[in-house]
Amino acid sequence: MSKLNQVLRLLAAFLSMGAAIALLLHAGLPDRADYSGFLDGGRPALAPEAGWRAPPFTLLTTSSRPLALEQARGRAAIINFWATWCEPCQREMRELQALYEMHADDLRILAVNVGESVDEVRDWVARLGLKFDILLDARGDVSTLYQIRGLPTTFVLDEDHVVRSVHYGPVRLGSLQRDLARFGRKA
Repeated sequence: MSKLNQVLRLLAAFLSMGAAIALLLHAGLPDRADYSGFLDGGRPALAPEAGWRAPPFTLLTTSSRPLALEQARGRAAIINFWATWCEPCQREMRELQALYEMHADDLRILAVNVGESVDEVRDWVARLGLKFDILLDARGDVSTLYQIRGLPTTFVLDEDHVVRSVHYGPVRLGSLQRDLARFGRKA
């Protein structure tokens, strides 16, 4: 009898798993933009997706000068959201620096620090020897605009600032090179 119970339990588990898979296939997964929340004033906030124009923004650099996304128009751009306490961000910064060194003339990297002090960020950037643009999103306005749910998050933009890909979590140099090559950029 115990052998029969084991078989029946295994059959029930397979049937339950099959029903769950069928339900998932029928219902589908939600698009990120469908559940992105609302901005101040109740306006829906849609997370930028591949094929959408990147929302414009202006932030201060670590040297207190304003830098607008629009200033990078005409060049491919990477927007990377990060923080100093984020271990994957630190590893990823080395990959971004290598990419920057390969493409300093035709690629703009905008590394957006989320919620930290300028002194903390400046020291961390100096320690890593980063040469690309470091921006400060002290209040989190731009990370809210882009609906950042975790760090790091990276957006790859073409010359017209259309989002070509979005990476959630750490991204590798090879992935960024493939993304850039897909829309005609030498990687």
